[in-house]
Amino acid sequence: MFITYKENKRIKFGLILLEISFIIVALISIFKHGNSTLLGSLESFDNDDVKYIRSAWNLVGSGIFSYEDISKSTVYIMPGLTFILSFFVIIFGKFQAIVAFRIFQVFLQICSLNLIFLIGKRVFNEKAALIACTIDSIYIVEIYSANLILMEVTFKFLILLLIYLSIRALETKKTKYYVLAGIVWSLGCLFKPTIAVYPVVIFVVWIKARYKMKEMVKYASIVVIIFCIIMSPWWVRNYNNFNMFIPFTKSSGNPFLQGTFINYNQDKGWGVEYRRSEDSIQNDEYEVEEGIERLKIYGKEETFKFAYWYTIGKTFYFWYEPFYWTQYIGIKNLLAFIEHYFILITAIISIRNFVKEKNFTLGKQVMALSIITMNVVYLPYFTCSRYAYPLMPLMIIFSGNYVYHKMCKYRDSKIKKRQGV
Repeated sequence: MFITYKENKRIKFGLILLEISFIIVALISIFKHGNSTLLGSLESFDNDDVKYIRSAWNLVGSGIFSYEDISKSTVYIMPGLTFILSFFVIIFGKFQAIVAFRIFQVFLQICSLNLIFLIGKRVFNEKAALIACTIDSIYIVEIYSANLILMEVTFKFLILLLIYLSIRALETKKTKYYVLAGIVWSLGCLFKPTIAVYPVVIFVVWIKARYKMKEMVKYASIVVIIFCIIMSPWWVRNYNNFNMFIPFTKSSGNPFLQGTFINYNQDKGWGVEYRRSEDSIQNDEYEVEEGIERLKIYGKEETFKFAYWYTIGKTFYFWYEPFYWTQYIGIKNLLAFIEHYFILITAIISIRNFVKEKNFTLGKQVMALSIITMNVVYLPYFTCSRYAYPLMPLMIIFSGNYVYHKMCKYRDSKIKKRQGV
């Protein structure tokens, strides 16, 4: 699926060299910095990463899928990351599992690098694809994220694989690609519910490509059946534990409530009745109600501010900084910001050029619509660079194409000068 005999030898050599270099740097980083890259403490369990680790330990030790309170079953998070960590805990033990998982993430990063090449080659060409891989391999955030115990690396890989399979499915109309895409999409939902909106992207492309209704119903039915098969164990488990149908998560209303504060500034207080319960699901209902109440009150009082905040404002927070929250791996924040903005600016110019030239092929549509759709789905909630990170490879592919065309123009101008044209 990845590098094939069809690639130009120099392109293949370049990609292999990038992969080897990335592996060496990433592994050095992992063994040098160890648990200093944890965002929380393994003693107080005060951040997402250490809570996921504890969740895996508890699942293996007691069989309870938990998160905040290890004595209670939870539906606060999706089970994907806990299950993967649990696998490593069973094989390597509690603490060695953390190292093993980081090494596993390096492997996933290499798989993602190959997917960037495959998507870039299919949508543009192999030289633009190799440039995109080069940009991705030196993007500091990729090394940093491999050190973290979060689901972003796995989720990014699943998004890239889903997009590659989607492009193949749309171009060939082969059922096998829709089946594979349906499996990957469903697995992605076990990590982040936000990916559940992805079929909107495919539906829009279907309409633009003038798919027949019969074809759309056929492929959609296949994917829905796969989705139900993969998600049903989670649904049954939730019903048995909580006596209600919970398709994804519950007790996760807080990001919605946080999102109602402009610039996330809570200095003036909540401004609505504060209610709390010992039951986490009840708390979710309270938080959603409080968030809606805040929108009713302050949305009317400051309509323009809230309209701006729920569009441009949250989009800014989604993209404005790289997902590089610490400097534990020894690289300054400034360099990460320079790389990040180079990618964003060149990618946006590249997308604008395609729109201007009306040169939007199926692959470009899938990539651009995926970026837009995932951006929009986060707007009702708390947004930050962590959530934008899985989409950065798509921006990088567009950026790689921009750089490729600039290099071609520079080469052509040099040739013309030598020829005296």
